[in-house]
This record gives sequence, C-alpha cells and structure tokens, in this order.
Amino acid sequence: MSTQIAKQISTRMRAKNLSLQALEKEAGLRPSAVQNILRGKSKKPSAEILKAVGDVLGCTVNDLLSEQEMSLEEEVTQSKKELLGHKYEYPELFLEVVKFVNEALKHKENILTIEQFLSCIEEIYLHSIQKDPSEIDQDFAEWWIDLATD
Repeated sequence: MSTQIAKQISTRMRAKNLSLQALEKEAGLRPSAVQNILRGKSKKPSAEILKAVGDVLGCTVNDLLSEQEMSLEEEVTQSKKELLGHKYEYPELFLEVVKFVNEALKHKENILTIEQFLSCIEEIYLHSIQKDPSEIDQDFAEWWIDLATD
C-alpha cells in the first residue's frame, strides 16, 4: 500500500508542480516526512500526515490511499507537455541523468524495458531542470529509480 500512496503523492505533486520541500513546508510537516513516504521508509504514515499532504494537494486521504488511476493524469500530461516544449538548454545535465540512470540500474534486480528506461531519464531530467538545472536532484532520482524498479 505504501508504494501506492507514494505514486499518488508523486503524481499529484507533479500535477501541482510542487517540490518535496514545498509540499512538506506548506503542509507544516517536518523535513523528510513526505520524502520518507516516497522512498518507502515510512511504511504506515499517520492519518495526520496524510491529511496534511492531502490538504496541500487538494485531495482526501482516501484519494491518497486509492489504487485507482487518477483523473489528474491529464493535468500531469499537460504540465509535462509544457516542460517538453521548452528549449533544450541543459545538455550536460541530460548526459548526467543518462549516466546516473544507467549506473543505478546496474545495481537493480529488475530489468526495465526501453520505454521505462527512457521514462526514468525524462522524469528525472524534467524534475531536475525545475529544481536546479546545474545538477541532478539526487534524492528524487534515487526515489524514482526505486519506484520504477519495484
């Protein structure tokens, strides 16, 4: 169930274009509270934390616990389309992301399809250019790889 909660939170964060730190701050949570959920360190997050996260993300605790695909997928797609429409300004970052994903996957048991591999690169690159285009967001990248290989 915690993987499902992580997916729901992650998708809703992207739809609202919220960083991990911004979500935790707006929700009034301690640093790493949401990160621990997303990385699987917090297996059973409290109702209070889920309520605070839901309030910021505009959803209920039940929405976060739901296994159904979200109707926000269209919003995420639109947000991603806008990002993909930007100029290609960070080739060094892109190459770093490709190398990072390639190296990280060498240590995983599950083998990804080409589509999944490219999706990892895309998500990590797009997230990183929003946060700080001079470097890979290591925490997000590691979390995304873990999520992709679960």
